[in-house]
Amino acid sequence: VDTALTSSNSGDTNNAGGGEPSGTADNAQSEKEKMQQKLKEAREQAAAAKEKKKSKKSKKHEKWLKEQQQQQVDRTKSWTDKVKREEEQCYLISDLIGTEFQRVNKGMEMNEEIQKVITDKSKEAHDAMYGSNIKCRVVVVGLDRKDINGRKGSIHHWNEDKGKFCVGLDTKKSRDCDVHFFKPENLDVVTSAQSVKKDGKLAANFIVSITGVTKKGGDDVGCQFSLEKSDVTKLQSAHSRSNGLQEFREERDALAHRLMKEQEEQRKEEERLEKEEEEDRKRRAELRAKKRAEKELKKGEQRQRREKEFKLKQMQAQMEWERKQAEEMREVKTMLYKVMFTQQFARAYQAYFHAWADDGGSVEDFDDFKKEFKEDLSEQFEELFELDELDEILEEIFEKTDEKFKEMLLKDRLEDDKKHAGVLGVSHDVDKRTLQKTYRKLALQYHPDKWSANSAHGMSKEEAEEHFKSIRSSYDHLMANFDE
Repeated sequence: VDTALTSSNSGDTNNAGGGEPSGTADNAQSEKEKMQQKLKEAREQAAAAKEKKKSKKSKKHEKWLKEQQQQQVDRTKSWTDKVKREEEQCYLISDLIGTEFQRVNKGMEMNEEIQKVITDKSKEAHDAMYGSNIKCRVVVVGLDRKDINGRKGSIHHWNEDKGKFCVGLDTKKSRDCDVHFFKPENLDVVTSAQSVKKDGKLAANFIVSITGVTKKGGDDVGCQFSLEKSDVTKLQSAHSRSNGLQEFREERDALAHRLMKEQEEQRKEEERLEKEEEEDRKRRAELRAKKRAEKELKKGEQRQRREKEFKLKQMQAQMEWERKQAEEMREVKTMLYKVMFTQQFARAYQAYFHAWADDGGSVEDFDDFKKEFKEDLSEQFEELFELDELDEILEEIFEKTDEKFKEMLLKDRLEDDKKHAGVLGVSHDVDKRTLQKTYRKLALQYHPDKWSANSAHGMSKEEAEEHFKSIRSSYDHLMANFDE
């Protein structure tokens, strides 16, 4: 516009110098005014556009400020709600723990030490059952300090006195170590899956254990119980906190009474079982003593019989020895004498062993049997043999036969165990507890006092009584293995 106006002015000057008519001068003046008007309008339009652009930028900035202020308000409200909710839950848990502590300790007065312990336990219980509402990863926002704004870290705790969060900011060397205090409006939760700290699996209950607290008298007091999450929920939804705590106290009283009753019943049952076991043991001991006496009597009779047989064989051996002594030289007679008696002793030992085993001999009594046999020989041949010679002969016999004889005894013992185990319907190597349970079950089934015409086993009363005797005899035989 300015260029056009200048050109017009230049033309007007030239025309005037050339002596053009006045009408041409008027046209030039009119064109000049039009150009000036257009220039003015263009300037006004540019100023209006600039003002409009400035106004639009100002409104956008105001909108941004309002959004920032609203975000601060939202962050403050969010953190306030989280802190309030966590404090409320901790208060509820603290009331429940305090109620149980006073119930267990007969309404003992709460002092500062006890209250502090209960407060600490309530925070532990809250974190275990609900997880911390405030301990998470955050980022600093809304601060003018460029060295802190935008940095990430983790909340340590809420400082109620300062009204701020204690936050450990990350550094290049380590995490959560640069400690600062921030207002709630300057913290925002980090929502990245890699940055948010997980609390892990929350528990449905928490074992509260308070020990080592000393009351005025010097005695230690405490309590231990399982606090359920449902207890907190009931107290939270109760009509009033006092009513909720009263219901909790009544539930704990009922639970304690039920546990005490169950423990008493369990104790009585254990005493009853111990009494039955003691009676069983005494009965088996009496039975073993009776069998032992009968066994001793049989052993005495067997010993007398063996002595008679041995004396007869001794006489025969003596006669044979005397006959051979007259026929051979003394050295040859002595050698044959030892060989002959070794063979005779071996045959006699074998015959006596079979007789003793048939009469109920066992592995436990085997050494006694050998001792008696050796004593018998010593008495019978003390004039014919030196003690060392007799020991040498017997040791040679024992070395050749003992293992075989023990295997025979163990085999007989195993056969007896299998026979008695078959009566009870168990294996011969059954354990003690299974044997007792099986015996009680069969005793209840076949005991004569339990017999009726409609009994499942279908036996007559006399048959059931005989079968019960067999069951009891087999049980006593197998239980003797454990008593020994």
